[in-house]
Amino acid sequence: MQLLTLSLLTVGLCAVYALVGVTIVRRFTRPHVREGHNDVLVPLFLMAGTLYAVLLGFLVVAVWENYGAAKDNAAEEASTLTTLYRQTNGMPPAEQARMRGLLRDYTEAVVAKEWSIQAATGGASPVARKALGDVYRTFATLKPSIASSSISQAFLSTLGSVADDRNRRTLQAGEGLPGIIWAGVLIGGAIVIAMTFIVFMERPLPHVIASVLMASLIGTLLLMMVLLNRPFTGPLALSSDAFEHSMSVYAAVDGGN
Repeated sequence: MQLLTLSLLTVGLCAVYALVGVTIVRRFTRPHVREGHNDVLVPLFLMAGTLYAVLLGFLVVAVWENYGAAKDNAAEEASTLTTLYRQTNGMPPAEQARMRGLLRDYTEAVVAKEWSIQAATGGASPVARKALGDVYRTFATLKPSIASSSISQAFLSTLGSVADDRNRRTLQAGEGLPGIIWAGVLIGGAIVIAMTFIVFMERPLPHVIASVLMASLIGTLLLMMVLLNRPFTGPLALSSDAFEHSMSVYAAVDGGN
């Protein structure tokens, strides 16, 4: 429902702007149109349209790549957590139980608390941050003979990868296109659509249809930018499925798989 509402709002506003604009502007410009009007206007329109298309296309690709990077990073973090959990197999039973409990606490905090915070504010959960810090603090209390073992050193290296992925995820949750970019995109789109208002066509219906179709196309691309701009927010927000899958893997590892 949210996606449908946002789609109708974005594409619909562009289409209505074109419909109303053509209808009103034709009344004022038609008496002043002379032979050769389109010969002068069309090259200007093509130039403006091309410049705007390049800008819009670049931004759509940019937000899509950012969305994909956030998705891949979250999946990598969750996957690395399962590797980290399996690496505890080489630890003594007491240390293994402590580390596994802390890793479960961190994963549960990400799913239950941090994901909703990222969607709402783009911030991070203090609970999840503390849970990951507890893993480091617990590792620091291990006996030297255990901490210096090859499996413990591999565990520490993998833990560093998880921390890196988490830091990257929290940064990506708060990233988005700057306001000045949005202003340029919206103003540029309004100008390009407005230029269709003064293209001369003998009959009004084809003029309206052409303008509305172009406006709808621009509105569709703007909708894509809106949906993908914040990877953790909106109808297409990334889910915590990867971390929930990690928790199911934890159970399998506990069962000896």
